[in-house]
Amino acid sequence: MDGRAPADERNTGQVTDPTPPRWRTALWRGETAPIPVVRTPTRAVYPRRGPGDDAELAAVDQGASLALRVGTLLLSGGAPTEEVEAAVFAVGSAVGLGVFEVDITYGSIIISIAPTNDRPGLADMRVVRGRSTHFARVAAAHQLVLDLSEGRLPPDEVDGRLSTIEHLRRPYPRWFVIVAFGVLASAITVQLGALSTDSATPLRAKDFITPSVAFLAAMATGLVGSRMARRRVPTFFVNLALALGVAMIAVGIRGLESRFEELPFQASLVIIGGIIALLPGMSLMVAAQEAIGSFTVTAAARIVELTFATVGIVAGVLLALNVAGALDITMAVTVRPDASPATITTAVIAGTVAAAAAAITYQSPAQLAAVGGALAGLGIFVYGTVSTIDSFSGSPGATTAAAAIVIGFTSRLLGARLRVPPVLLTAAGIIPLLPGLAVYSGLLGISSDSPDKGIASLVGAATIAIALAAGVLLGQLVAGRLLRRPSLVPPRDVRRRLR
Repeated sequence: MDGRAPADERNTGQVTDPTPPRWRTALWRGETAPIPVVRTPTRAVYPRRGPGDDAELAAVDQGASLALRVGTLLLSGGAPTEEVEAAVFAVGSAVGLGVFEVDITYGSIIISIAPTNDRPGLADMRVVRGRSTHFARVAAAHQLVLDLSEGRLPPDEVDGRLSTIEHLRRPYPRWFVIVAFGVLASAITVQLGALSTDSATPLRAKDFITPSVAFLAAMATGLVGSRMARRRVPTFFVNLALALGVAMIAVGIRGLESRFEELPFQASLVIIGGIIALLPGMSLMVAAQEAIGSFTVTAAARIVELTFATVGIVAGVLLALNVAGALDITMAVTVRPDASPATITTAVIAGTVAAAAAAITYQSPAQLAAVGGALAGLGIFVYGTVSTIDSFSGSPGATTAAAAIVIGFTSRLLGARLRVPPVLLTAAGIIPLLPGLAVYSGLLGISSDSPDKGIASLVGAATIAIALAAGVLLGQLVAGRLLRRPSLVPPRDVRRRLR
């Protein structure tokens, strides 16, 4: 052996697959023996790269530390487990760790490096004790991994860039996020018909009462929620307090409505706007992605977190509706049902604003907030168009799935173009499609004399949520095939031996 690269590698300039046949066979059969990182079993968006290409191999402990720091940044910022695993493998591959394994739970990352003839083995772990949605940091870490994997960032410069990302400040101040939270709730009311008037009647100042009340109620409760979150109050109680606050404001104004003549106030839309603003759309997307992607441990943890966060919202709204029932205050659902071009246009504009505001609450950069808003507008347009078809008009789950597929497909293509994880776009893009109306209708039925209808409506809300998450993931998978990313397929000779 003269130490030169094989002829096919010299001619093509590509990295050959160094995986020994026994590893290929074990991987294809689903065995869990350590495998070289270039054969990582993920559907990652990072390019495949051989260990140490164009770079001097890093020390084992230094390389493991870099990989774990990147993984911790992504996991604490809300990235899916699959994305975190792929990033850790990509960084480890680029700095020359060779053969190693990664195990990720909901709160920790463990890396185990196999020993070789010239270096010992190593096991290291990082614990994620705090989580806060910080899309700007996740996007920066993702771009770091891409630059490192594609050879544009030398391994010896990773530490400095990582330190910069770790100290990256949030793009928006707290007061601006609270204002965006109010805009989100207000835009949802407009999307659902808060400004509906007869075609011959122009809009009047009092027609903006419902969006204005939703804006002020969301801002007031958002300020309280921000203070509670800073004191590390559990999410269940934060959501309960916020949902109860928004609903009680709507109930109080509804009770005073009789003192005013022709006051066009729709209390139900204020509550629905608050519900959608509080629903954990990000957790829904990530939990569904991990459940479908076979990350059962982290998926179960996220589903439990999602469940209790939603239960807090349900409990707060249900308490307010019980108070309204005791005071004989009617809280009927008033949503405009038609699907005229003017209605769809208004819904598209309002949904775009709502999604952009939601992206701001996620601390997403301005460019990604604009793209997330555009995705939401596209999804609402598809939803409104499909709902006009007779076969889909009575099936909100199928209509939502159609819109979600378009959102997922487009987000994957735009994510590759913008060099960001698709979840940073879809988390905001699905906000206007969340089943806030179905949740409110179910709670209203349970608090009144029709619990059967209420439970059926809540089941419908769960169906819409599942259709939304599954549709987004299906669209991303289809777009991923078009992008022709490397997939985990064993060579032909291995497939023949396994037959």
